[in-house]
Amino acid sequence: MPLMQKAVTPAISAAILEDGYDRVSGLVLRAADVSFATTAEVLHEAHGLGFPGSPFRADAPWVDVLRFPSSGQLRFEDAVGGTDEASRLRTGGPFVDRPPFTGLGFQSVRGRDVPQFWVMHTRVPAGSELVRVRADGTSATLARFVDVGHGWQAEDGAEPSGPALSRVVGLMARWRDAHFAADTLPDGDVVLASEVEPGLDGFTRTTAGRWRRVVPRAEVAELFELVVTAMWGPLPVRVVDQWADEDGAQVARVSSTGHDANLAESLGLEKVDAAAYEANVVMSALHDVTPARLVPDGWASATA
Repeated sequence: MPLMQKAVTPAISAAILEDGYDRVSGLVLRAADVSFATTAEVLHEAHGLGFPGSPFRADAPWVDVLRFPSSGQLRFEDAVGGTDEASRLRTGGPFVDRPPFTGLGFQSVRGRDVPQFWVMHTRVPAGSELVRVRADGTSATLARFVDVGHGWQAEDGAEPSGPALSRVVGLMARWRDAHFAADTLPDGDVVLASEVEPGLDGFTRTTAGRWRRVVPRAEVAELFELVVTAMWGPLPVRVVDQWADEDGAQVARVSSTGHDANLAESLGLEKVDAAAYEANVVMSALHDVTPARLVPDGWASATA
């Protein structure tokens, strides 16, 4: 299970440390491929952070990176395409994005070609870490995502309560005919989490305010991630959150899966990071809404 790495914007880093933000999306690298990038300046180059409107500076005192295991529910794609339609057609890839993105599937960094991937919006897996890499080459772990029951635990002792658990983002488990947010652990056990007391033995309340229990994998009837896709006009999206506004209308947070920066920007989506565009839309504006259960091969034996 390779360890992946993503440079996170200052806004997302603050959201992790202050609010327990637990999502990841956009362009990522394998951590082993950039083990040589030990300073903020080289990380800026390796992660291609000089895109238009970037909140990153090449001379910044630090860069915060999210390191996370490539667990089963994460969907990766090779970052192949181009900076316009002509270059996209030459490579045959689906992506159109802004330089320093090249669409060749890698970043050239200090004489090395580093493979580049895109990960679909999802919850971070258990064991993820937020690490600050400074300009002088020193680094420090700021926080660790223990699991969906505990959420983030900061190195300074702070324990943000975390956002509401989502049923449309992140691993889910069916156990004793009930569904729970879940994480898989390296030993094969499964963490179950709920925001309300389940009324079942063995759950304890964590400092994140969630009810948590660890069960053997063999007891879990299903492991899956619910993926709700839709079209918003001409743009394919994933629904990543849903709520009712003050007038009772259903609103969705959507993340673009269309890989076309030109289309996303023409529709007014918010660029939350390189190759990552999101927006809040009323559910009635979506069409071809399709829910599906993602069950990777490694989880198939747990499906009943």
